[in-house]
Amino acid sequence: MREEILCQGYQRRDGTKGIRNKILIVFTVECSKHVCRRIAEHFQELGEDVETIGSHSCLHNQVNIRRLLKYCTHPNVGGVLAVGHGCEYTYPSMLAKITENSGREAAWFYQQEAGGTQKSIAKGISIVQSMLDRLKTVPRVPMYISDLVIGGECGGSDFTSGLAGNALVGSVFDYVTDHGGTAVFEELSEGIGLKDYLVARGADERVKTDIANAYDKTVDFCSAYGQFSIAPGNMDGGLTTIEEKSMGAMVKSGRRPIQGVLKIAQTPVRKGLYLLDVIPDEKLEPAHFIAADPSDMLDLIAVGCHLVFLVTGRGHVVGTPVSPVVKVTGNPRTYEKMKDDIDFCAAGLLDGTEKMADMTQRMIHFMTEVCRGKLSKAEKMGHREGILYFNFQDPVRVPGCWKF
Repeated sequence: MREEILCQGYQRRDGTKGIRNKILIVFTVECSKHVCRRIAEHFQELGEDVETIGSHSCLHNQVNIRRLLKYCTHPNVGGVLAVGHGCEYTYPSMLAKITENSGREAAWFYQQEAGGTQKSIAKGISIVQSMLDRLKTVPRVPMYISDLVIGGECGGSDFTSGLAGNALVGSVFDYVTDHGGTAVFEELSEGIGLKDYLVARGADERVKTDIANAYDKTVDFCSAYGQFSIAPGNMDGGLTTIEEKSMGAMVKSGRRPIQGVLKIAQTPVRKGLYLLDVIPDEKLEPAHFIAADPSDMLDLIAVGCHLVFLVTGRGHVVGTPVSPVVKVTGNPRTYEKMKDDIDFCAAGLLDGTEKMADMTQRMIHFMTEVCRGKLSKAEKMGHREGILYFNFQDPVRVPGCWKF
């Protein structure tokens, strides 16, 4: 049977397909962030899909560099302008060169050499305008679910998250992977108590070992620093222990075998379901890497997710600069209060007014509309959150299982 077309995607020269055709303006240090945001805001006011993202520190961190490189060559990105200050460790020229090698539009400059703030803004606007004109010629090609990579995240969880919101996303994960696509989940710190369950889902013995190692590392970290991922807000929402939260959180991964464990900014080499490990392999200081939901979603996007589902029981408003965020709640009161921000209500699973199969089809339809250009609530509101925290992971820990 012929596969149904999901949307007309943007064909990249590196062989990937995107659901957006963005220009990213990348700052390589906090000192050049203002200029980048002013350039982006100029085009955002004109309705153009121009966003900014970058690294705040002037120091070097390999995980951050890999993230930036993956954003620059993300399927949703058609062009990149990298702006540096002039004395930081990260080279905008390097980002632009690798972006250009991937077949995308690319340019860079230092604001010190451009003559300061106003001249840099004017220079950037001129460069981006030329890029936008050229991006109009990017070919559109049929994109199928088998081309799609989706991510799943929790935020502001309550008792409805595991029963409805995460359960729905898990069903969507199963649908996408059953149709040849790829789905990625993370938050292993919200999988405490479920080691045997997760390991049993490994596709082979090597994957089972990788899952067990990632789980043990996570438990060691959480135990050493008291950073178990259950917050006062979760308890106000009816959750009582990390184990209870874990059972609800892991439901979003669906029921299919886990094909591998990814590190930050690693690309899956096969189709199917993947677990993303974000815990450092060394230097386990929480201040280095512990972030929040937007930053966690940026780590999902760094492995190639075209869009991310964010499940929230108590409510959420955030988005990201690179990929659409679709927010889902299973709490009807939360949806009524925050329907300007939340895209989809799964409360029908709680009161029995809708079956999972029917709601899954509704969500697939909504996802299809987003892939075809419909803006998510976060995109409409202009939410572009997320900070790239330092992390310390070994990219060659298990050679051959993934690629960068």
